[in-house]
Order: sequence, then C-alpha cells, then structure tokens
Amino acid sequence: MKALIERQLYNPSVVLPMVSFMELLVSHDFNFGQVGAVMATRGARAALSRSRGLFFPPRGHAGAAA
Repeated sequence: MKALIERQLYNPSVVLPMVSFMELLVSHDFNFGQVGAVMATRGARAALSRSRGLFFPPRGHAGAAA
C-alpha cells in the first residue's frame, strides 16, 4: 500500500498541478476568491484555445506538398 501511495504521489501529473496551485495560492495571499477567478480564467482560455484548434486547424508546412 505504501508503494502504491508513493508511486501515485510522486507522479509528475499529480505533483506539477499541486505545485502550480500552491504557487498561485501564495502569489494571491491565499485569497480563494482571487485564486478561483484566476483558475476559471485560465481554464476558459485553455478551452477557447483548444476549440479554436479544432475548428480552425493551423496551416502548417507539414502537409502542404501540392
């Protein structure tokens, strides 16, 4: 059980968001209202960016052979 917890806890996909969240909390003096607003804004920005990528694929040189 201890090995399972250590393996899950030290996984970068778990640790990096926790560190980012703690950094955000410290930078906003543990004001959960501001932190929530920042997180919502970041989430909306990421969702908008992904949706733009789906509807308007980037025009690159990779597939432009003809």
